[in-house]
Amino acid sequence: MRFKKIFNSIAFRISVTIAVVVAASAVAVGWLILREERKTLEFELRSKGRYIAEIMSHHVVEPLLYEERHEIFSLLQGSMKSEESLVVYAEVYDKNGELIVKAFKNEKFNKLKMPPYNFKDPIDGVDIQEDSKLPVYYLSLPINIETSGTIGFLRLGITKEFLYSTLEGVKRKFYLLGAAVIFVGIMLGLWMARKVLRPILILNKGVRRVGEGELGIEVPVVGEGEIKELALSFNRMSVKLKELIHSIQSAQEHLVRTEKLYAVGEFSAGVAHEIKNPLTSIKMLMQTAKQKKEPLSNMDISIIEGEINRINHIVKQFLAFARPEKAEKTDVNINNVLEEVITVTRPKMKQSTIKLDQKFLSREPIIKGNHDALKQVFLNIILNAIQAMDGREGTLSIETSTNNGNLSVVIKDTGGGIPKKDLKKIFNPFFTTKKDGTGMGLALTYKTINEHSGKIKIDSKPWIGTTVKVDFPL
Repeated sequence: MRFKKIFNSIAFRISVTIAVVVAASAVAVGWLILREERKTLEFELRSKGRYIAEIMSHHVVEPLLYEERHEIFSLLQGSMKSEESLVVYAEVYDKNGELIVKAFKNEKFNKLKMPPYNFKDPIDGVDIQEDSKLPVYYLSLPINIETSGTIGFLRLGITKEFLYSTLEGVKRKFYLLGAAVIFVGIMLGLWMARKVLRPILILNKGVRRVGEGELGIEVPVVGEGEIKELALSFNRMSVKLKELIHSIQSAQEHLVRTEKLYAVGEFSAGVAHEIKNPLTSIKMLMQTAKQKKEPLSNMDISIIEGEINRINHIVKQFLAFARPEKAEKTDVNINNVLEEVITVTRPKMKQSTIKLDQKFLSREPIIKGNHDALKQVFLNIILNAIQAMDGREGTLSIETSTNNGNLSVVIKDTGGGIPKKDLKKIFNPFFTTKKDGTGMGLALTYKTINEHSGKIKIDSKPWIGTTVKVDFPL
């Protein structure tokens, strides 16, 4: 993984690119130099061969006139004695093209076959031909004298071995020089790449630190031109981003405080409103008894006791919502919880002529939760469904299923439904459309489902019915 990161880095890619460009340039230049050097050496070799052929043709004129073959042979052999001699093969012909003398440097060159030559219409000057297989040039020229014209022909074999050895020496030197140039070029390229990329690497490190949450950091300003401007812009951005985040956090904290105060105010207003009615009834009874100067009747005392119980119930629900006790969570079978709720509410269903349609999973749907809290959740939902169908025949459907690792409980009724304008407020504390309701039932239901990492969704259509879907992670 670390090597892959290095290979994918821009520094590595630029360094490799520079190295490849330097190496390719050195190879291309070397190839051109060697090609030109070969051409130059071949030209020099041809020139030397032409010069040698002309000198030797002058030397064999006199022996050829007097047909002194031994002298001619000695002259040819003498031109090949030296180790550095270019001539490795020689032939002398008479003016009719008949071979007179042949000489060779050693047995290796005895098998040379001279290419065809037009003795009847010779080329004026030295004719040079190249052997396609052997490293040899073939030179042919007529031997002329002013008084008699052409008296014979001289043909030589010039070796290229010295040309090749010279080229090999040049190649070795070039390889050493090329390797040195490539090495120095790569080192310079890496140094330049590092120098150019260093500001970018510093910026990259700074961006990574900002991404990890270190706001307000400033990177060293290195480089020139646009790179320097980029570093300065990054530093300004980092400082402004820190200031902006701090201002957003301050605004968020202020908003949270405001929301808390608003929630407390809403709660207080709700509690005050709910407690006000029973307190008003108690106060009116007390004032009546005081004005009439009569003791409270048993009926009055029963009314006062009922109102006090109502206040107690409201306070308990408020405390349950505001400061819930931490309940221990265990494995809970939702089918069993629903069966218990159905058992409790079945008499009320029969009284309201409501038909029950239940479809439970065959296997036990187990979740982590608190049995009593979940029982209260589904009791609130089913009681709301029964009350929505009160006074009219209807059907209550309860179904459990699993999907994508979640357990779903769907409860449908065919009641009057919930108005669209009220759907967004039904989970708000103290919001209710019932005459005797406190508006805490669904608020506590929503809170309990959240504590069990669940979700609740309500879909309702007026005069068609309401569907409540609750999802829990299995």
